[in-house]
Amino acid sequence: MKLTVAHFVTSIMVCSFALLAGGAEPASPGLAPVSGGSGCGKSLAADLAVGKTTTRAIASGGSNRSYVLHVPAIYDAGKPAPVVLNFHGFGGNAAQQNDISGFVPMSDREGFILVSPDGGGAWRFLQSARDVNTAFVRDVVATVSTELCVDPKRIFAAGKSQGGFMSSWLGCAAADVVAAIAPVSGIYEPTENCGPIPIIEFHGQSDSLIPFRGGRVLGLGSFGGAVAVMEKWAHTNGCTGTPEAVQITPHVQRVTYRGCKAATVHVITEAGHTWPGTSVREGDNSLPADLPASELIWDFFKAHPKQ
Repeated sequence: MKLTVAHFVTSIMVCSFALLAGGAEPASPGLAPVSGGSGCGKSLAADLAVGKTTTRAIASGGSNRSYVLHVPAIYDAGKPAPVVLNFHGFGGNAAQQNDISGFVPMSDREGFILVSPDGGGAWRFLQSARDVNTAFVRDVVATVSTELCVDPKRIFAAGKSQGGFMSSWLGCAAADVVAAIAPVSGIYEPTENCGPIPIIEFHGQSDSLIPFRGGRVLGLGSFGGAVAVMEKWAHTNGCTGTPEAVQITPHVQRVTYRGCKAATVHVITEAGHTWPGTSVREGDNSLPADLPASELIWDFFKAHPKQ
């Protein structure tokens, strides 16, 4: 397909997780839910400013971790704001993920707080690592919620590649925190313990790293394929109707599952392992898809706060 989107190659390897296709249980129950809103009315911390992106340190699980926080230019300490959690892929970092997604200018325009946790190069999916990473995300959200005016009903998670797996994992392991999820080029298969949650997933048919039709991924595990995994999410979300497929561009199809307890949407492109619509390409040599995924993700998030 011919596209005019500018691009450059970022060398980021594929997800390093032990199991992609089920068998893993959500993080240990009993973790306290995150409460929000306590930062409302407070002055900004000394290292924060509206329209500014800041890298912050946090102690979590006995380790020193970090995250990148962007306070939107239109932030109002008296008005609870949404939060978008933005997860990077394997070999990447929070700053790169902000560039890939283009969420920073959208944060300034739309008023959501952008939080991009750093996985130290990878979000690993051994059971112990899953629990540690889930607790880390909870700690980050709790910290941000004590400092900024956060709407606890509008906390969302998106991510690319391994970050996509992380965002979808939170849809199971931290559904009390996250209202909706938007994985891109990587999606965790739900277990029977996962509950309904709004999900929109983007995947390219030419993805050679997390193969669209499924297969082994660098010997680290098997992936059932994007459609098969989304059908399992549709089952988790209680969908009973026939999916509706619509060609929204010459190279992009949107599949909307019907009769669901929670919105379930699959956006299928002809692209490879990339964030659709970005000027940044990573993972393989295929062109990005011709649609603005970040805009679609934010529209989806806006439509699906916690009820």
